[in-house]
Amino acid sequence: MRSVKTRFRLLSDPLRPERIAKSQADTRFPKPYLVSFDLWDTVYTPRKPISQQYYEISHREFGLPLSLESIEEKFPMVYRDMVQKYPNYGKYSGEIHSTNDWWAELIVRLYDIPHFTQNNESRRLCDRLLAHFGSSEAYYLYDDVLPVLETLSRNGIKMIAATNSDDRVLGILQSFGLARYFESVHISYDVGHAKPDRRFFARAAQKHLKALQQQDPNITATDFLERAWHVGDHYEEDFVGAVKAGWNGVLVDREKRSVFMQSAGPAQLSNDCFSGAQPSLDSQDLVMIANNRVCVSGLKEFLRLFDLK
Repeated sequence: MRSVKTRFRLLSDPLRPERIAKSQADTRFPKPYLVSFDLWDTVYTPRKPISQQYYEISHREFGLPLSLESIEEKFPMVYRDMVQKYPNYGKYSGEIHSTNDWWAELIVRLYDIPHFTQNNESRRLCDRLLAHFGSSEAYYLYDDVLPVLETLSRNGIKMIAATNSDDRVLGILQSFGLARYFESVHISYDVGHAKPDRRFFARAAQKHLKALQQQDPNITATDFLERAWHVGDHYEEDFVGAVKAGWNGVLVDREKRSVFMQSAGPAQLSNDCFSGAQPSLDSQDLVMIANNRVCVSGLKEFLRLFDLK
């Protein structure tokens, strides 16, 4: 139960997607202390399938013969092998000295070409692909992102990015002009833990809780988490991970494929303690799963929780 005055009825376990757990809230939530955004498929998404982008650059610009079909088949296997041999982008490996080296190693293995440390053409290909995927060139920014970030910023709400990735995301955010909106960027490479690990969320909260306590020493960790929200598209990593770490969780389901959205619809709360039905925040694009668990079809719907303009 969060520190917001609402009336609701919890119908089932909200962390089990096969059973709809719906809560009908009839008021908005208090202004957040912190809003955390996942990036991949929440803020931006690949313009084309990753394998197709690899193919177009390697074939058209470098004349490599590896077909699109072969890249589609080989890439997951090479990636899996790299993760197993050099976890967390090789951070703890004596052989891999940077995240760029990790990806360059993947590239030469994918194309079966001479090693980038020994061949200039291989190095050129690696540099080209790294530059491509480290900027907005490779991604599409969802239309609702800038308006929502601008609204939150205008209302004085602090925001961070929190993603399972390496430091390439810093360049992507800069390229899109988004870096200025985020107080900090928390990446699994730096943290040493990845979502849904509670330690990832704890690290993200710690810094901002301390800053808030400097303004008001009476604010506790519980107080802070009651008004901390994480927004992301992945059910386990973002939604369940955030809720289990004590945050409020928002599942972004843009294509309305989740069991929550498929069951969405205008709703009213009927409670025996009241004479009639009460209005709800629920709609075709926003589903209150429980008092601190929400599913939305887009980021603008998230603003409705706080009645932000």
